[in-house]
Amino acid sequence: MKELSLTLCVLSALLGGISSACAQEAMQPVEAVQPVWRTDVTSNITQRLELFKLVPGGQAQNIRLTGVNNRQVFDFGVRNDELLSKAVLELNFTASPALIAGRSQINVLLNGQVQRSLAITPEMLGKRFNAQIMLDPKHAQAANQVSLEFIGHDKDICTTPTSESLWLEINPSSALLLHKQKVKVANDLSRWPLPFIDTAGNASSVIPFVFGSVPGSETKEAAAVMASLVGTYTKWRGADFPVYYNTQPVAGHFFVFATNSNRPDFLKDVPLVDGPEVMMLDAPGSLYAKMLIIAGRDEADLLTAARALASSGRVMIGERFKVTDYKLPEARQAYDAPNWADPNNPIVFSSLMEYPGQLTSRGYEPAPVHLSMRLPPDLYMVRSGGIDVNLKYRFTKPQGADSAQLRMLINNFLAESVNLPTKTAIGEQLWRLPSINGPLATSLLEPSALASLNDLSFQIGYYRELNEGTPDNCKSVVLLPHQIEIDPSSSITLDGVYHFVELPNLALFTQSGYPFSQYADLSETVAVIAEDAPAEKVTTLLNTVGRIASVTGAVATHLTVTGKVDQKLLEDKDVLLISEMPLTLPDFKQPNAEDLYKAVQAIVSGQEASDEGSVLFSPLAGVGAVVSMQSPFDSAKTVVALLSEGHSGSFLLNEKLQDPNALFTASGSVSIVQEGSVLSFDVGSRYTVGFLPWYHRVWQSLSNSPLILALCTLICAVLVGGSIFYFMRLWVKGRSR
Repeated sequence: MKELSLTLCVLSALLGGISSACAQEAMQPVEAVQPVWRTDVTSNITQRLELFKLVPGGQAQNIRLTGVNNRQVFDFGVRNDELLSKAVLELNFTASPALIAGRSQINVLLNGQVQRSLAITPEMLGKRFNAQIMLDPKHAQAANQVSLEFIGHDKDICTTPTSESLWLEINPSSALLLHKQKVKVANDLSRWPLPFIDTAGNASSVIPFVFGSVPGSETKEAAAVMASLVGTYTKWRGADFPVYYNTQPVAGHFFVFATNSNRPDFLKDVPLVDGPEVMMLDAPGSLYAKMLIIAGRDEADLLTAARALASSGRVMIGERFKVTDYKLPEARQAYDAPNWADPNNPIVFSSLMEYPGQLTSRGYEPAPVHLSMRLPPDLYMVRSGGIDVNLKYRFTKPQGADSAQLRMLINNFLAESVNLPTKTAIGEQLWRLPSINGPLATSLLEPSALASLNDLSFQIGYYRELNEGTPDNCKSVVLLPHQIEIDPSSSITLDGVYHFVELPNLALFTQSGYPFSQYADLSETVAVIAEDAPAEKVTTLLNTVGRIASVTGAVATHLTVTGKVDQKLLEDKDVLLISEMPLTLPDFKQPNAEDLYKAVQAIVSGQEASDEGSVLFSPLAGVGAVVSMQSPFDSAKTVVALLSEGHSGSFLLNEKLQDPNALFTASGSVSIVQEGSVLSFDVGSRYTVGFLPWYHRVWQSLSNSPLILALCTLICAVLVGGSIFYFMRLWVKGRSR
């Protein structure tokens, strides 16, 4: 009917006049023309993102907007092979009952473009309210930012921004709903790592690995190289590598490892190769999915192709890349991981920056400036050492009688603070922070201590005096935004540190991949996994290697994989053992942890572990375990065993390994991984690795035993006093002669 009325209006206009009905029709808003669907767009995807998880810098606990802190941003990404067709912000909030309805509002922006200004109505005050706000997908990019801006009024005149009545609480149920379509991209390796690895958002990556059959040791090494390469891209986001044998994944992009004699059936039409080769082809039967084929004549070619793809400086164009001149680089030196700061030299802030503008903050109350500093996890700082900070900065000078203070925090603990002068906008501070006197912290409960991963935070606070005035004599208050800039040439220096650590300590492994990450390319690591290992055990290997690479930023090009315990091969190496649980545990108690520890010792020594425990776990429950001990082949090397019971146990363990933030509570030498909890036990003998001067070792031993220290002090006092008394007697006798 609408189309008919429009046609009649057009005919009327041609005849020389426009009726009132046609005029009213012309005044109506015109519906937006639906975009023409692209021919490369395929299946629909709906994604729901919790708003609190999109806060920059990590998941927020609460979000409260005030008259001064009136802005909050949320980051989300759209993959390169996806097209955003619809975005809805489901906003759940509670507004202060003191707000004036109509004058108070919430502005919603997408990438700086206003999407909607939501007026605060009387029914919204003092209670939870839900609002759905449509976002224009035309304003979306690969990396996006949604901004909420709160404008509040609690008085008709003389509203003070610092009033405690001006607040709006964002509730945790708020979410961002994205409707997307997959886009079929061209087979072009010049786009690598796209579309397989996309880090535009915060989501973890899931990349299936497909083999023709159970892979041999060299094929496992090639797969580990690719998993570690993915880990260097995904970093803190995490990555999961489900393994398939001769089966194509249902959906999504995936990697395939194929030799001329051992390849999945769905590659039967792909021509054989005459050397190491990397191919990007359409996945059979899929409208959008791609497969990255690591191909070769044999397993050695697969390893060469994977290493060549992981090396920098390779130029790849088109759907095929033939490796013709690859040479394996020399093994990396200890502690030279790209993501680790060098504790032996001043650590310049510019080397810690991850993006431009990271050292600048603006606003009425500028948000803290954050820098991440990752250190080798086996550092030990002696009492005579310390932390020297050379901080250079610029800031907006306080107005009038106002003042400002600059604070430095390390891992949310206050390290130092200083009142800033009001006559200059440029400053420099030289701070000497006390020594941590011991190893790096492995728990957030350890105050004022460095850890393997540190958050350096710099924040500036301004003290303001605001006179509100009265309704008869209103005084306008204009808050000017402030700015702080930390100079990239600022530095932090660690003094009195050694590489010395007491083991076993699973916290070092779960948080930093130690001891394997000591050599970032895993040149000092041997992974022991059965030749006929099931798919889920291979996933455990890949998730572990990917996790280590996310910490170091280096590819595991020198990892060795073997199918059995070989003393000659394991000498002078750290051992990563991946196996089925050697025994069933009757309970989660210390004696059972000791039994598991001994069983792993037997496996590493080439013996058969006996299972004398009673069956506790059903196939549906699942349990995993992580065990660490001194290597029987080298006193300075370590064994870390990743064990799981059945498919469900492997699924649980792999789920934890793919998340870099999981398993952080593990400690000691044995950790039992259950659904929702990790139980840790300290069993077996302890040993030390690294170098610490003997006098510091003596002091370390004495400081850990106050009674022995008091006894030694008493003995020293007696010896010194006795010596003084003896020599005084001799002196007196000499004078009497």
